[in-house]
Amino acid sequence: MAADNDASLAKLKQLLVTGSNNVAWNGSHLVRQLVDWFQRDERERHSKLHPVQPPSNEDGSGPRLRDAGPCDSLISCTSVIPKLVEEGKAEVVMDTLRAYSQLPYVDKEALVLCLAVASKQSDQKKLVMDAHSAVRELCTSTHLFFLFIQISKMISKQTGHSGWGRGLRRAVNEWYLSWEPRRLALEVTRHSSAYGWTHRDIIRLAHLKLREMPLGTQVVLHYVFMGLEKTVQEYVGKDNTSELLELIQVLDKDGHPEDGEKSWNVDQVINKVNKLHELYGGLTLDDVPSQSLKSAEVWSHMLDKLEGESAVASVNRMAKANLLNPSSDTNHALSSKLVDRLTHSDHTSGCITPTQVLMALHAYEHPTSYFARYVGDAIGKPFEKKFTKGGASKSPRAPGKIPSKKTTKINPQVVDALHSLISASAKNIEKTSRKLGICVDVRGSMGTSHVWTGNPEGKGEVTGHEGAAVTVLSLTSGGTSPAATTLAFSGNSLAEIKLPEGITLLQLIDKFKETVIGEVNVESALNWAREKEAVTMVILTHKLDQQAISAATQTLQQLNEKNNTHIRLVLCGFGTKHLHTQRTDNFLLVLGFDQRTPSIIRAFHEQHF
Repeated sequence: MAADNDASLAKLKQLLVTGSNNVAWNGSHLVRQLVDWFQRDERERHSKLHPVQPPSNEDGSGPRLRDAGPCDSLISCTSVIPKLVEEGKAEVVMDTLRAYSQLPYVDKEALVLCLAVASKQSDQKKLVMDAHSAVRELCTSTHLFFLFIQISKMISKQTGHSGWGRGLRRAVNEWYLSWEPRRLALEVTRHSSAYGWTHRDIIRLAHLKLREMPLGTQVVLHYVFMGLEKTVQEYVGKDNTSELLELIQVLDKDGHPEDGEKSWNVDQVINKVNKLHELYGGLTLDDVPSQSLKSAEVWSHMLDKLEGESAVASVNRMAKANLLNPSSDTNHALSSKLVDRLTHSDHTSGCITPTQVLMALHAYEHPTSYFARYVGDAIGKPFEKKFTKGGASKSPRAPGKIPSKKTTKINPQVVDALHSLISASAKNIEKTSRKLGICVDVRGSMGTSHVWTGNPEGKGEVTGHEGAAVTVLSLTSGGTSPAATTLAFSGNSLAEIKLPEGITLLQLIDKFKETVIGEVNVESALNWAREKEAVTMVILTHKLDQQAISAATQTLQQLNEKNNTHIRLVLCGFGTKHLHTQRTDNFLLVLGFDQRTPSIIRAFHEQHF
């Protein structure tokens, strides 16, 4: 029974970190798949069309649950929580959710999924109450809060209930009350809707009693429900409301133009930018009208006030507006300001990851326009034929990628700044204290072939060497972690690759290319880990097949049994997709490359799942 309990808890932890219940990590996201599937199914039911097909198996062989709907699949995929409850470990569920909410590796959406499932265990009153009281703690944004509401709706539909019981209404009330009024005003204007829900929907369905709330919260929620004009009429002149009403007017103005009025002007946007920076210390790209992002004057006032992730995202927004052209004298000052913002690592590297910067860099260097003119989407719905008026069937164009029609000149200073930020953000990652070995395949295929990133065409612009280099930088904290050693399969042995502090992505790739190539040898890598007493061995290569995976797991099991060790193995095939493996102790299979790939590996190394 103890082993079963441990296995159930291990599955919960894996779901919280990876966002998936698959044995292999391949970038798929269970929560988004289920919610998208449910919303499409609802739309098509309302339109009296045929229900959508469930998600396909990862090998494309067919639906994973052929006779199930999205709600059935949700219950099945999160069955680990009822199982833990059945085993008498209901308290462990909430303890685990709260503990994992503090980890940098946790998948926030999977955390909310598990919280919603826990809140629906109706025969466990203490667990339900604890889950509802944790909503304000774990749902830290509108996006997560609305996701909790959506998952609750899906579960309630499966059980035949309305979903808006007393406990959920109390949780909604406490969530709004947990925000300081000025922060709440920013939140409801910055993120007004998600997953088909709006704040107005929630207020109405939860029957919130505004008159019983503090005055500041009353003002904000009255604005959400009744709009700006009626809110000003209702609360103008009342004690301590003038500043809040003024703030709401600033936040509302650009998003709600009067009839016939331009949706924004430069002075309004700049006023909003300055106000937000003064009150909150920073802003995001969501805080200004998207049309205003074509204005060089707006960018000039905004760049030094942007938060880290928005500063990185601004590169491609500015490039799209042709504001980074190096041959333009007008844009020179703006480009220099962007470079200054990106190279101030103290400001930006704390909340971004090297992989995020790498993806932004590639989007800038290789601008593309993705199209998917087909019926179906990421959860695997097959192509369907469309019929013309004459009755002839017409097959949709296959998903793919076409070059952007707008030619963009690359600014080398911006490229250099992004490379510097990759190094700075890597150094900012907390160093591991557990011994870690990373073995890199340095053969030519890693440098010439692209990794699989899950996009419609099946590959990305990132090469195997780039994926391996950014993973190494992330796991070694930019070469500053003494507990992490980087190796290469060289000849018939392993060669150590020395990483000086501050090494850049390009310098590390050059080291890969300078190393004598060798075949991937899992046994040699594991023997090195045993001799050096490493906790985890990570192998980064391009292509894997079923035989290689089976051989690796067998070698791992034999070595651990023979030496009474618990060495962990991470096998990464950056150019591989749709392979399967049996669940094996101390083994993680990573297929393709995703922004979260290094953090998933790090979480496994730190034994968080």
